[in-house]
Amino acid sequence: MSNYPKYDKYNIAKKKKKAGYYNRITTFFQNSRRILKVASKPSRKDYFLVFKICIIGIALLGVVSYVIQLIFSLLNITKWGQ
Repeated sequence: MSNYPKYDKYNIAKKKKKAGYYNRITTFFQNSRRILKVASKPSRKDYFLVFKICIIGIALLGVVSYVIQLIFSLLNITKWGQ
């Protein structure tokens, strides 16, 4: 034990031993099974909502990139045109 408690986690002697491969695999499958029990298939309404959000995001990115390209092309023409 040191005088600095926040550095105790770096102490080699106090480290926990890792769980074996078998324990990790069984824990993974237990958690996966639990998630699949709780999960449900999204409805048509949910799919359409996600579709609309994606289309709006793509359109916004396109508009922003077009405006930025337009601004830089206008700045480039006026800069080199003189």
